Amino acid sequence: MGIGAAAGTSGIAQQPPILEFREVTKAFSGQVAVDAVSFSVHAGEVHALVGENGAGKTTLIKVLAGEHTPDAGEILLDGQPLAIRHPWQATEHGLGFIHQEPALVPSLSVTENVTLGLDLMMRRLGLIDWRRQHQLVRRALEQVGLQIDPRVRVSDLGVADRQLVAVARIMLLKAPRIVVFDEVTAPLTALEVDRLFRIVRDLRGRGVAVIYISHRLEEIFTVADRVTVMRNGRWVATEPVAALDQPSLIRLIIGHERERLQNSVNLESTANRRPLVSAHGLEDELLRDVSLDLYEGEILGIAGLTGAGRTNVLEILFGARAPVAGHVYYQGERVRFRHPADAISRGFAMITEDRKRDGLVPSFPLWQHITLPSLKDFSSAGLLRLGRERRAARDAAMRFDVRAWSIQTAMRDLSGGNQQKAILARWLSRRLRVLLLDEPTHGVDIGAKEQIYRIIRQVAAEGVGVIVVSSELEELEILCSRVLLLSRGGIIGELTPPNITKPYILAGLFGQPTSEADAS
Repeated sequence: MGIGAAAGTSGIAQQPPILEFREVTKAFSGQVAVDAVSFSVHAGEVHALVGENGAGKTTLIKVLAGEHTPDAGEILLDGQPLAIRHPWQATEHGLGFIHQEPALVPSLSVTENVTLGLDLMMRRLGLIDWRRQHQLVRRALEQVGLQIDPRVRVSDLGVADRQLVAVARIMLLKAPRIVVFDEVTAPLTALEVDRLFRIVRDLRGRGVAVIYISHRLEEIFTVADRVTVMRNGRWVATEPVAALDQPSLIRLIIGHERERLQNSVNLESTANRRPLVSAHGLEDELLRDVSLDLYEGEILGIAGLTGAGRTNVLEILFGARAPVAGHVYYQGERVRFRHPADAISRGFAMITEDRKRDGLVPSFPLWQHITLPSLKDFSSAGLLRLGRERRAARDAAMRFDVRAWSIQTAMRDLSGGNQQKAILARWLSRRLRVLLLDEPTHGVDIGAKEQIYRIIRQVAAEGVGVIVVSSELEELEILCSRVLLLSRGGIIGELTPPNITKPYILAGLFGQPTSEADAS
């Protein structure tokens, strides 16, 4: 049963809908992304929209936002046709959007981003009153639990903080009527997600209609009243959340039962084994005296709240960040990677948290993206053997089940899950010894997520040492043989099966007892 459905949902549904999608259709280059989709949303409800990557959810929302023009069908607001031809018109109609990739200007400050397009506070002589602007934005940031200086540039913020800045912008809209949250929790920790839920419930209590898109199904049962399921661009069902459970919702999403992946990690003792990678006393602006060992064939997890320094650890190991203290050892030899290229030459690979910013070239076709780090393998006498390169890319795409219209498809045109699998294919087609994964299933649907888990396990089974940083605690539970707990820049504990569970991880991070009774 849904534990988060609001009281009086049935009463809300009896009122005329605030928003209706009627037979909305959208195609790109002959490929139908949204196929005659119809459903309605009511004021004062949280309406979840779910489906696998490529199901058409984001395309439908972009039609609503005016980023795409529908090929057929219509959208009604208060029973009247809604014609938004440009995204800025959405605000005029009381629509607010927070996308998986926040629409922020990196070179501008937080204040400038949050107030962009809104009425500015002015002083005499037509000057902007920046002191009052910063105060206004600081209050909005506090509402979403973000304690940062509003004068800092967005480019200096991490993924989670940028997402919360986008949420803070919505809080400044004068009279939002419909707010869309599109995969906003993907980079957030459990504590930040709880803060977001309070905002969603507050909006619902004010009579705002919320459309909530998430691959994390537990969130749907926590915060949503009704859920609409899409599959292959089509409407499948609209149901009260209280009438469903997770298995029945998963069946609607993927069309069959989900295979439950159990933890099958290698629990071989490390007592008499030499580490593949060791870090001793790592320190930087966040980290303090971090030490760890990684063994061949091991999947080591790192859990921690945002700001704990999880990504910093991976970046130091990969040569993308220089520590102010400490040393890294590889196969017993002290190494100092001055650049990621040094690490790559020794068999290291890293998949970053923000794949769009750091992990892919959007304009590149799939085949060139896969072979990009391995061009020397396809060259002879200074010339690229394009036929051999394309065949290798096609084989890698098939091995990792990257679904695209062809290997010529641009990376930006792939769904999030297929982008992530393409990035894995790019690195795992090389000879690897160490794989560093920062939020490896960020924004990925259920089916793609399970495929990625199998790929990670297969890589470890071949002897590669793997480190996984993840905010999805179930992910660490499924994959890892050990989990390090990182808090305020320091390692405060280590968990091994059977204690790698969400309750134990949370209890450890918050300094609580970890007995079965206390952690449950």
